[in-house]
Parts: sequence; structure tokens; C-alpha cells
Amino acid sequence: MEPDKVITIFLKWLHENPGIFTPTAWKNLPQLKEEIAESADDELFPIAFTISKWCGKNGLGEKLRESLLRKDFDDAGEPTPSTTPPLTNITQTLRTSIEDSYKKLQ
Repeated sequence: MEPDKVITIFLKWLHENPGIFTPTAWKNLPQLKEEIAESADDELFPIAFTISKWCGKNGLGEKLRESLLRKDFDDAGEPTPSTTPPLTNITQTLRTSIEDSYKKLQ
């Protein structure tokens, strides 16, 4: 599991494919937000593991694995600012994305 790819796929789901989340998963997004807040920005593996574990508990584990195998992310060489969000300040980026997506659903 490559942590940056897990994070990128999850962010892509939030922004471009929110329909992938079940109603239960939407309900549990605030829990994920809090779990991510406990991670340090420079520790991508624990953040990706938290996302993977949450996906597994919320019926998205298989979809995450399939997306990783199909490479449902920009894999055309080095990421550029225009194609991929930077993986800096990732805990805040994820928390904000989760919160914004959750609020849109309300």
C-alpha cells in the first residue's frame, strides 16, 4: 500500500465521486476526521492506514483496493500542482475536505 495514493484516492472520492460513500459512511465521516487529527503531517503511512481501516469498517475497503489496483489517480509521472493536491499539511487538508463534504450532504 502506497500511502500517498490511498490519500489521493480518498480525496478524489470526496471531491469528485461523493456518491461512492454509503449513508453510513457519510454519517461516520466526522469520526474519521477526528482520527486523522491525531496524526502528524509528515507521517503519511499512519494517515493512509487510518483511512484504509475506516474504509474497511464502512463498506469501502474493497472499492479502495480496486481503485489502487486500477490506479484511479493521476499516475502520469511526477505530480504537478495543477493535477494533484500537494501532500503537505495533509491532516488539515483531509479534515477540511471531510468537513466540507459532510456539510454539503446536510
